[in-house]
Amino acid sequence: MVKIQWCFLVLILWSAFHSTGQILVYQQPKDHINLENWIDIGLSRSQNPRKQKGFYRYDSLYVLSYRDSLGATINATPIFSLWAGKENGKNGLKYQNSRGLLVTAGHRKFSCFALIMENQALLAEYQNQFIKSHGEYYPGAIAYSQQNGMVPGGGRTKPFKNTGFDYSYSQGGMEWDLSSRISIFGGNCSLNISEGMRSLFWSNHNQAAVIGSKIMLAPHIQYFMIKGRLFDLIRKPSYANVESPYYKKGYSMNALMYTAKKFRAGILYQTIWKGGDSIKEQPLSSWFWSPLPGFDQFASNRVSLPQWGMIGHYQPISSLLLYGEAFCRGLNRNNFSYQVGATFFPASRNGWTFSLNTAINHVGTSFYGDNYALSFSNNNLPLGSLLGNGTQELLLSCKLKYKRFYVGGLMQYYTSLIGKTILFRDTYSVENKVFHGIGEIGFVLNPLTQCVLFGLFDYRNGSTSLNTKMFTLGMKTAIFTQQHVY
Repeated sequence: MVKIQWCFLVLILWSAFHSTGQILVYQQPKDHINLENWIDIGLSRSQNPRKQKGFYRYDSLYVLSYRDSLGATINATPIFSLWAGKENGKNGLKYQNSRGLLVTAGHRKFSCFALIMENQALLAEYQNQFIKSHGEYYPGAIAYSQQNGMVPGGGRTKPFKNTGFDYSYSQGGMEWDLSSRISIFGGNCSLNISEGMRSLFWSNHNQAAVIGSKIMLAPHIQYFMIKGRLFDLIRKPSYANVESPYYKKGYSMNALMYTAKKFRAGILYQTIWKGGDSIKEQPLSSWFWSPLPGFDQFASNRVSLPQWGMIGHYQPISSLLLYGEAFCRGLNRNNFSYQVGATFFPASRNGWTFSLNTAINHVGTSFYGDNYALSFSNNNLPLGSLLGNGTQELLLSCKLKYKRFYVGGLMQYYTSLIGKTILFRDTYSVENKVFHGIGEIGFVLNPLTQCVLFGLFDYRNGSTSLNTKMFTLGMKTAIFTQQHVY
């Protein structure tokens, strides 16, 4: 086991400095405001780097890369998060040991990726409580009990060293432009949708099996359709296989978008479809497969009230983007939810770059539902804001970078009302008032793989005892969004 760990570390260091040609990369940060796609799975093509000398000649490659005579490419690199730190007032070290592999491939207008991650972690106390309170519900002789946990953006857990988590997960996705007007996308992966850190209706902590299409109806007008299968971690009491299956739901989303040079506006309609209950599975209603919205009205009590609303953005100048969302579930005003935000990204000067994003989120008291059966959730987590129903939140993130050095920060302040629970049992309660700040400083070893050395300080002050002061040092491939923001 030790030999394998050392071999993997050598592979990591090699990836930081190895070099090759043009490749297909995953979740590469952009040096400008992205206005091209409303939905994407995070793939983009990297340009051949300029030839440089010394240290910088080794900074633009995945470990393995192959391109054939027809232009098809396949690329692979290790992905990891290796850090250790100390939480104030707690005994012992906190750490994370995550190792995995990312593979990307593409040919002409088709591209895909796959990744797998294995993780062991001892996390801060507020993270432990959140993960455990969203764990699996197991049936017992008298009642259900909750076991294990669910890591946002990760997977369900097993116990590790009494207070830690052992978990693994995999993702895969593809996108294919069938013609100049029609493209398809999907897989078991997260989707990048919102211009902000998270969206009210779908954030990238979700890993769900989805398939979607984008159709260009006319110049500047696009129609999107997504169908998917969601799970909540509720085990059924009777089963024929080795392990009891989870509670399943159907997911349907339709959107119509108008996009101009500096402006985008659209309407969105999404629903959850019942796949039985906690005891027995049931096929989805045949109306689920309609390519147009509104047919849920014929499915009676087998579908949720729809989440519907408007989304849009406006770019008044090249370095500023204003964006917003406004939604309701059904026609109840208590479900009204909105997000308003702005992204500031001035042009780089003399190697300096800076970005700033701020948003205000308001979630209605039952926007994600009022019971588990038809809630807008996946893996026991809300599809949008991790805080769930009845919350008001201010988010601010920024990053200052000079060549390979960077300083970043994230600030969150939120309050909660009395919101309806979407969990099978009421095992999670949002704190009344929380201030949360995360500061990070680091050095980029390889911009293409986003291999960085970093130090991080996490400060959290809430209305309960789940307060944190923790400092960590480590190395990671920074392709995943910070998900422990709650």
